Amino acid sequence: MSGAGDERAYRRRVRAWALYDWANHAYVTVTATTFFPPTFVAVAAPAFLAGGAGMARARDTASNVYAFAAAGALLVVALLAPLLGTIADLTGRRKRLLLAVTAVGGAAASAMVAITTGRWVLALALYAVSQVAVNIALGLNSSLLPHVARPADTARASALGYAMGYAGGGLLLAVATAAYAGAARLGLARGDVVRLAFLAVGVWWIAFAAPLAVVVPEPPASPGPVAGGLLRAALTRLGRTLRDLRGHRHLFTMLVAFWLYMEGVGAIVLLATAYGAALGLPTATLFGTLLLTQFVAFPYALAFGRIPDPAVPWRGRALAMVAWTAATLPLLGAFANRRGGLGVATALAVIAADQLAGVAFALAAGRLFAAVARRLDVKRTIVVGLAVYAVVPLWGFVLRTEAEFLMIGVLVGAVQGGTQALSRALYAELSPRASSGEFFGLYALAEKFAGILGPLLYGTVGQITHNPRASILSVTVFFALGIWVLTRVDVAAGTRTARAEDAAAVAAGSLP
Repeated sequence: MSGAGDERAYRRRVRAWALYDWANHAYVTVTATTFFPPTFVAVAAPAFLAGGAGMARARDTASNVYAFAAAGALLVVALLAPLLGTIADLTGRRKRLLLAVTAVGGAAASAMVAITTGRWVLALALYAVSQVAVNIALGLNSSLLPHVARPADTARASALGYAMGYAGGGLLLAVATAAYAGAARLGLARGDVVRLAFLAVGVWWIAFAAPLAVVVPEPPASPGPVAGGLLRAALTRLGRTLRDLRGHRHLFTMLVAFWLYMEGVGAIVLLATAYGAALGLPTATLFGTLLLTQFVAFPYALAFGRIPDPAVPWRGRALAMVAWTAATLPLLGAFANRRGGLGVATALAVIAADQLAGVAFALAAGRLFAAVARRLDVKRTIVVGLAVYAVVPLWGFVLRTEAEFLMIGVLVGAVQGGTQALSRALYAELSPRASSGEFFGLYALAEKFAGILGPLLYGTVGQITHNPRASILSVTVFFALGIWVLTRVDVAAGTRTARAEDAAAVAAGSLP
């Protein structure tokens, strides 16, 4: 194959890998984040009316059952992900295991079409299976990144994946939301629209996984002793990997930093609508903000992922756009907070005008920011994103209006996808390719445990103060700690350690 043919095949492989985020993010946005929680409360509440409890109490009980199920699913993922990642490494079946998990998760997601009032046990079972599947799939797909993208392209490829995820999830959410709002004109009940959305999610997830199945090659196995059976060998190797983390000090430090700042990110993502509801904001505004965030995150994830790339001539403009958004939206929010009467339509017009002005500013001032951008490697760019993200809980503390909630959604979209994409790329750079499955299993473990402490701190502060504003403010501590630990990571030293292990694996014939 010619050099040009090789390059086309390489780009096709990266796009097929990134498209998997388009596939599975529809479940995250449509099912897990938007429609399933209220649907479960609606179908389960009647079962908890026994004993003379009122409907409000029954809904509260159903909500608590859902919360316990969500936490349980994350715990299962945290325990299974490293083990499955190790098995994938030993057997050379990363892609096949990913596709098997996709089939199970997609089938469970589509089977939610059968959820009706009173069938809350079925709803919970399908939710648990699909949640475990989607989160394990995310880890397995991430473990393919070092095998799909060249080392110099990992940040760009990771950012493309997150951008595709936001676009795909946002597109299906937009269709589902429009159908929900116009259910009467379609001759359907809203409950029917929700169930059809569940069905579509599973089909979407499996269908858009097809390019990965066809185009992305299966990485080779990382041979190791399997005496006593595969499970025993996997457990033994996982134990060795945990011990070997001491030899990957900077990878371990990165893992701790990621866990800490993802506690903050996870708390905001999981609790944003609950916090808005506690402040009395309309449900339509809360869901609309989630949708807005998805579409804002698509271009920003692509742009943010380019900032540390020396080969991108316009990265100064990308940095300028992020800086503009981080500076102007809080100022506009302060105006909306003081005025109080800024409606949703006006707020959206103001946001659109601000972003258009930001594009003009970035085009004009890109050269001024280019010098700063040249100093931003992947780690420093992540710190920039986290610093912007840390504004969110501070702003949330004084939040009063729907307009501010929409603006916060745009601010989150500006840095969330890019920060997570670059975190994945940095972790891939610090990980030896021969053990990518097991190390990304630990990454998934950290990511899933990151959904526990943040909400726990939020709830504990809320119980003590009975003030949701104090609860959201407490989340800031995770960003501060995460940034501090991340600054302790020596990327150059960590990369040398990973490449030395790869060289040893090549010499031993266990890595091509």
